[in-house]
Amino acid sequence: MFRPALATALLLSTLGAKPTVQAYELLNHAGLRVQGEAKVMAGFRHGENINFGLGAVRGFGDLRTTGEESRNDLQLALKPGLTFDYSLANSTIYGGGTGVFSTTTLDGELSGQFARSGDHATNVDSAYVGWRNEWADISYGAREFTVGDGFIIGDGNFNQGHDNGQYWTGAFTAWRNTGVVKLNTSPVRADIFWLRTDNDLGDSRIAGFNLENSAREQFGQFGFLYFEVFDDNGINGFAGAKVTGVRGHGLHLPAFPDLQFFGEFVAQRGKVERTGAPVDANAWYTELNYQFTDMPWRPKFYYRYAYFSGDKLNTPELEEYRAMFFTIFKRDWDTWYQGEIAGEFFLFNENQVSNMAKVKVFPSPRAAIGFWYYHHELATPQYFGLPTRTTDWTDEINLSFEFFPSDKLYWYVGGAWATPRSAAQEVFGKEDQLVVQTFISYTFR
Repeated sequence: MFRPALATALLLSTLGAKPTVQAYELLNHAGLRVQGEAKVMAGFRHGENINFGLGAVRGFGDLRTTGEESRNDLQLALKPGLTFDYSLANSTIYGGGTGVFSTTTLDGELSGQFARSGDHATNVDSAYVGWRNEWADISYGAREFTVGDGFIIGDGNFNQGHDNGQYWTGAFTAWRNTGVVKLNTSPVRADIFWLRTDNDLGDSRIAGFNLENSAREQFGQFGFLYFEVFDDNGINGFAGAKVTGVRGHGLHLPAFPDLQFFGEFVAQRGKVERTGAPVDANAWYTELNYQFTDMPWRPKFYYRYAYFSGDKLNTPELEEYRAMFFTIFKRDWDTWYQGEIAGEFFLFNENQVSNMAKVKVFPSPRAAIGFWYYHHELATPQYFGLPTRTTDWTDEINLSFEFFPSDKLYWYVGGAWATPRSAAQEVFGKEDQLVVQTFISYTFR
C-alpha cells in the first residue's frame, strides 16, 4: 500500500525540485475559496510460487490454501475530493473531504489474505473542519495525521477488501476520526491528538502528544512522542498500552548535508486491558543514507537495521511489539512495509529483525531507479504464535522504476524475488517467490 501523490512529492524533493501541487479552483469569492480534484489509481500484480509455493490462502490468519500458486491481481480506485478555506481577519477556517470508489478484480489479492476478487467499496475517506492562525491549528474529523516518518503513528486505516475494496493501492488513507491541536511555536512545536482507527485496526482510540523542534534546517529534527490506547474492539489487544518514543530525523552536520541519520526507539508498556498481561515490548531502527549530489544520476545509498521484539515463551509479560499504526512512503518506498513480499504478505513489523541495503539513482529529474536487498529474521522463534525451530526468515531483492513527469502523473514498475529460509519454510512453502507489478495514478486538478 502506498500514496502516489506523496511519492511524487518526496522524489522531487530528493532531486531538489519543488513540486507545484495546485487543485482545480471551483470558487474564489469574498474570502471563500473552494478547490477540487479527482485521483484515478490502478495497480496490477502477477505472482508466482505464492506464499513460497504453499499457494494463496483463504484469508487473514487462515493458512488453509486455495492451491493457487500463480495469480494476477488488478485493483482500481477513484478518489474525488474537495477542500475549502475561508479567510478571516487574522485566521482561516478550512475543511475538506474525499470519497473512494474501489474494487479488486481478476484472481484477487496475491497472498489471499486481504482482498478477494469482486470486493468493492464506495465510502467516505476523509471529512474534516478546522481553524488556524500563524501559531495554532485545530481540526476535527476524519483525515490523515502522521508523526515523524510513520513508524508507529502514521495511518489509521489498514486497507482490506471487505471494508475498503482493495489492499495494495492503499486508496483509503485517513484516520476514521481525529481531534488534533497543532501548536506551531518556536523553538519547540507540539501536536496534541485524539485518534480513532478503522475496524481492521481494532476501532482503537488513542490520545497523546508529540514534541519536536520547529527549525530543522541546521541539524535535522528531534522528537518525543507519548500516547495511550484506551479502547479497542478486544480483538487486537491494543487497549491498555502506554507508548513512548524518541526519534531523530534527517540528522546531519552542516558541513556534511548529504550524510543523514534517521532513527527511532519505541517502548510499549502498560497492561493489556482484555487479559491483564503486562506489556514489556520495544522496537527501534537506525538508518544512514548518503547522496552523491555532484555525480551523474545523483546516486543515493542507504543502510537500515530495524528491530521489533517478539514474545518470549513461559513469561507472563507480553514482550511482542505491536506494530499498531505504521504507514508507508513517508520518506521512500520502503517505509514501513519492508519488502514487496516479506513486508506486504508475511512480516508486519512485529517479532522481526530486518537489514536493508539500498541504492537509488536518478537518470533524469523525473525518473528514479532503485535496488533493495533485505535479510529478514524473526526476533523469537515463533510466527504469530506458531512455534518455529529457527528464526531465519527470508532474503529478498526489490527493483523499481519510477516516472513522475508532473505532479499529476505517477507511474511505477517493479519486481521482487524472495527466497524462504528455514523458519519461513516451516510455516509456508520452500519455493522462491516472484512478484512483478505496476502502478499508475493520475490526478485531475
